[in-house]
Parts: sequence; C-alpha cells; structure tokens
Amino acid sequence: MGALQPGLPSPSMIPANWLLIILDLKDCFFTIPLHPEDKEKFAFSVPVVNNIAPRKRYQWKVLPQGMLNSPTLCQYYVASVVEPVRRQFPKCYIVHYMDDILCAAPSQEQLTEVFQCLQTCLKGAGLVIAPEKIQMKSPYQYLGTVVERTTVHPQKVELRRDQISTLNDLQKLLGDINWLRPYLGIPTYELSNLFSLLRGDSKLNSPRSLTAEAEEELKKIESKIQNSQLSRVNLKQPIQLVIIPSPHSPTGILMQLENILEWLFLPNNVTKSLSPYLDLMAQLILKGRTRCVQMSGKDLNHVIVSLTIKEIQNCFQNHIGWQIAFADYVGSIDNHYPKNPVLQFIKRTQWILPKKVKESPIIDAPVIFTDGTSKGKAGYVANQSKIIRTPGLSAQQAELTAVIHALRDYPEPINILSDSAYVVHAAKMIEAATIKQNLPVLLFDLFTKLQTVVRERRYPFYITHIRAHTNLPGPLVAGNKEIDCLVTPVLQEAQHFHDLTHVNVRGLKKRFGITWAKAKTIVRQCPACQIINNPSQSEPGVNPRGLVQNALWQMDVTHYSSFGKLSFIHVCIDTYSKFIWATAQSGESAKHVIHHLYACFAVMGLPQAIKTDNGPAYISSQLKTFLDTWHISHSTGLPYNPQGQAIVEGANLYVKQALQKQKGGDTEIVKSQQTLLNKTLFTLNFLNLASDEKTAAERHSYTEQNKINFPHAEQPLIWWQDPLTNFWSPGKPITWGRGYACIS
Repeated sequence: MGALQPGLPSPSMIPANWLLIILDLKDCFFTIPLHPEDKEKFAFSVPVVNNIAPRKRYQWKVLPQGMLNSPTLCQYYVASVVEPVRRQFPKCYIVHYMDDILCAAPSQEQLTEVFQCLQTCLKGAGLVIAPEKIQMKSPYQYLGTVVERTTVHPQKVELRRDQISTLNDLQKLLGDINWLRPYLGIPTYELSNLFSLLRGDSKLNSPRSLTAEAEEELKKIESKIQNSQLSRVNLKQPIQLVIIPSPHSPTGILMQLENILEWLFLPNNVTKSLSPYLDLMAQLILKGRTRCVQMSGKDLNHVIVSLTIKEIQNCFQNHIGWQIAFADYVGSIDNHYPKNPVLQFIKRTQWILPKKVKESPIIDAPVIFTDGTSKGKAGYVANQSKIIRTPGLSAQQAELTAVIHALRDYPEPINILSDSAYVVHAAKMIEAATIKQNLPVLLFDLFTKLQTVVRERRYPFYITHIRAHTNLPGPLVAGNKEIDCLVTPVLQEAQHFHDLTHVNVRGLKKRFGITWAKAKTIVRQCPACQIINNPSQSEPGVNPRGLVQNALWQMDVTHYSSFGKLSFIHVCIDTYSKFIWATAQSGESAKHVIHHLYACFAVMGLPQAIKTDNGPAYISSQLKTFLDTWHISHSTGLPYNPQGQAIVEGANLYVKQALQKQKGGDTEIVKSQQTLLNKTLFTLNFLNLASDEKTAAERHSYTEQNKINFPHAEQPLIWWQDPLTNFWSPGKPITWGRGYACIS
C-alpha cells in the first residue's frame, strides 16, 4: 500500500499560544483487531524441541508485527477514528502521526472538550491511551522536538565522534544532521568538509575518519543545536520565502515577519557539472512554494530575493528557470529583508552574480587566442605566446588550462577567443556556478581553478567562440590559425596535405592522427571539395562483385572535355577492392582499349574476368583475340541498361570529381593531363579510406585472399536464419547481390 504519510508533520505549523495535549497510543498494533476472515491468513506454528509433541498452531487476532503493510494499516485505522473528531471541531488543530496524536485549541475549554471526545472515540475503537505518556504542560516532547508556547527547537542530541570509523557510520551521522537542518539553519557550504568525506570507496565498511575541518563543522552544529529554534505559526500573518545568497548554493527560509518557520536547502551535489546560481535560486523558490503548500495548504504571499528590481525583471525575460518557478504565482516579489538578527549576516555575505564576465567585447582590450590538444599541449597567443604542457588531458581540459593561464597572466581587461564552445560556455557561467562534487578529479580541479581565477580578478574579461580552420579573411582567423600551428602543428601539415591531394576525411584522420571532427572540418572548409562533393548515392541495379581481388573488373569510357584531345578516359575498377586505374586516350577504339588494359595490367595485375557494356570496341574481334590470349573471360551487360555497369559508372563520377578537386574546381585545359590523372588516382587508391578503414590499394594487395581458386577464398562468416525453424546459424558466403545471397 505504501506510506500514507510520506513525511513528518512540521511542529512549527502548530498555532502559536494555543494550548496542547499530546497523547500516545499504548501497544497500537496489538489493539487493532483483524477481520475474522483474515485471521487464518496469519496462522503460524511454534516448533517443539526434538519433535516430542505436535507443533502448536496459532493465529494472529490483531495487526501482526513484521508485516510490510502493518504500519500503513495502523495509520489508516487510527486516522478513521480521529477524522470524525477533526470534523466535529474544525477550529481546533489535530495532528496524527502513527501512534502519536497532538490536539491544539485556542482555549482550555475547547481543548478539554476535544480531548474528551477523542478519548471516547479511541476507546470505542479498542485503542488504549498510555496514561503515563499524556503531556498537558509546556514544554512538550513531540517527534524529536521540544514544543513550547511560541517556539520549537530540536531535543538535545549528542553527536558521537568516537564511533565514526566507516562509511556506514559517517552516513548515519550525516543523516541525523540532515534531519536537524530545517531546525538549525545550517547552510550547505558549512557542511562541505563533512560531505566531502563521503567521496571515495563506496563500500559500507570502507574506512573513514574525521578531518580537523570536519571536527570544526561538528562543533558549529552542536552549538546551533543548543541555541537554534523555530517559531510556531501565526494564523493571522502571511507566509513569505526569503532567499539568502549563501556560498555554494542559496538558502531559503519560510518566515512570518521576523519569525522563522523552517529552513530550506538544496542538495549538496548538483545534477549538472556547472549549475548557474540563478538556476539554483529558481529551484529553491520552486521548492519553497511546494513546501508552503504542503505545510499550510496555501501558496506563498511574498518572495524576497537579494536582487535589484532591474535584475528581477531581467530574470523573468531571459531565464527559463525563473519563469517556471513563478508560474501561476500571484504573490509579490521584493528585495527588502525582514529585520531578523539572524539575517543581518547577509550584509557581510558577498552576493555572487556574474560581474567579471562581460556579455559584449571590451573596447581597446587586447585579444587573446587560446587552444588545446589531447597530444599534451595548450597555449595562447596575444602580443606574446605561451605553450603549456598538459600530459594526460583531453582537448577540452587542455583548452581550459590555456584559458586559466591567460586569465592569470593578463589581469587587465581582455578579450578571449577560443575554438571550443564547451570551454567558452563553462567560462561564461563559472563565476556564479556551483561545481558538481562527483566530477572526475582532473575536471573538478580545473573548474575549481578557473572559478578561483575568475572570482579573484579585479578587471572584467570577455570570452567568445570562434570556428576553427576557416578560410575567412581577417585578423581573427589569422590569430586562431597562429595558435593552432603552435599547439598542434600537425593540423597545419594536414591542411597542406589536403590542399595537395584532397584526401577524404577518413584518410586524413588516419594519416595524421587527428580527431574526426578536425579532419572533417579541414575537408569541409576546402573550397574545391565543398563545391564538388555531391550527396552520396547508392549503386543501382544488380552488380555481382568479385570475391577476391582481380576476380572481376568492370571497364568503361568516360569523357572529360577539359583534357582536349585526350578527353577519352578509359576506366577499370576491381569490383572487390574498388581499386581504380584510368588512362587518358585520344579515342575509344579497340586499340585504345588494349593500350589501356596493358597499363592496367602493369598496375593492378591480371584479371580473371572483365565486364563491359556493348560498345563497338568491346564487342570487336580484335579485343576478343586479345582477351583470349591472356585467358580473360569477357561478358557484357544488357544493351541500353547502364545499371549493369553501376560500379564503373560510379567510378567514372569519382574520377571526374577528383580531377576537378585537383584542379581547384576550375575547368581550364591543363598541359599534362596524364600527370593530373595519375595524381588523382593516387589519392583515390592510396589515400582515401573506406568504411573498413582500408584504402583500395590495401584491399587489392591483401595476399591472404589473393588466391587463384577464388571460390574457396576465405570469407568472414555471416549469420543466416532458417525461415522454417527461425534458427540462426553461421555460414560462408558464396556470392551475393542486391537483395539475395548464397550461403554454404
């Protein structure tokens, strides 16, 4: 069934100056009878020693202890007795929690009348009041607190230090302290050293010991236990929420004028790596509104924050957290604090709002470019450059290190440009943010250092993001390139190599060991590649492929007008390895085809079969004699059906696109056509990587599969399913095409 009361009732909501009677039900479980039909369901046996006699059988007649639902049934049963009394005396205040019942009334006569009625109802239900536990005089002991005429304070608690030796002991101690916090007003930052002891080994018996700082925090807690108190509610005064801008995270107080009803806190460990202080304030306001409704049944009348009217208006306009926290709120928002002595320390507390980070560039301030790499380097460039060794750090962590050094070395107003959006976002919010405690140690230390440097600065700074590896003109791009070259010279080499060969992203990443993102950026920023690259298309038609290299080629002729007299480009592609070779010819007759094939043999080897279209040169007797001489089988596709030659048709497109890239995207006739073509083929075959992270040349020269008897070549096993049994099993592929496969 679950708990009917998910939390303890707040003693501070007992009206001030009202008279009380607190009573306790004696053996509550054993006075609640079970229904006769349910008794047999709770039968049990008592064993006999050595089985010298039959076991005796018993049944529970009352609510059994140990049953999971017994506490819930107890609450429900007692509540059914108390509720008629509550309805009969609506002007009195009756609190029921488990077997404790508190009655409050504005006068002695009303209190006596309520008590007598309650006694009668309880007796009629079979519930017995423990006479020795009836409290009728102040101070009252109730739910771990001491309730006096106008105040409430926790009972005297001794915090045992000598028993703290394991994580389990520490967890219990902090659990007790956390229960006391709403009464004591202990801000989260005053428990930071105690909370930090929870970090580390998660085993319950892992050793823990109190540090000197944690001992000091315990002394403060003990002092507050002796002196702190809350006020009982005044029914004639509205409830307001006061937000105190304490370090680490804000602290909330539910108050009536100068009287404190309850302290509110946020968890020590925030959910985000960096939580802006305004986000935490919005969370606390939402928590305060929810808590006020739980305690009083009404929303807050006032919310008091340490912000100017202009800042409050700005929060409502630009901060989604504030808009959610104040949704359907009809009360007032103010910034004038009550005259409570406890709140006077606010004047001495530095309110943390972003003051050092500017939203717009600082005029006449120097510009600093930062960068970092996972290769162990970070740095910045301004009127001078600085390189920092950052072994073991990621690129983002290295960039954070560069920003920290720039802020330390330049105390005057500065503008910082970083190509890491993550670092820029962190630097903008770090000044007024709470850092998540259980971050990785390196990242937590970097965030802490950055926050310390920012808060200790005397002059402001501006930081923004700049895209890396762009070809835009101007000093900003030049400055960013300068720091890139200092920190990661390999990027400059990769840029030059791509300008020379126009290699694809995979090949660039593997050759220079750079990240996928940086390789992709270099290719995307290339003007020739950006203009020429078309969306990838799947190959149409059914195209049987060779099972090993040189098993099956496809051959075709494409026309490239920029080559002038040599505009007939003959292309061969190995259907297994996708190795391409092409020659620029002055025609497309049989003699030109034979000349092209000799060039292909010298580079690719001898094929077992070649497939072409039905062009005149390909079906000529001269070519047939040549192929028979070399024992090469020849087949042609269906006439006027280009889909049968889809692989080589795609190769034609790749070759012409790559030629345009090598020429820089223009169409002027070059003097050495074959040189340009050979350079293009070098990029396609030896530099560009496919999805298997291999070049066409690597696949073509893989000797383990270079077998003459190619049907028996080793192939990776594939899984196939029997449609009759739905059973999956591995098998070797014999051949496959579009939509079919033959498995052995």
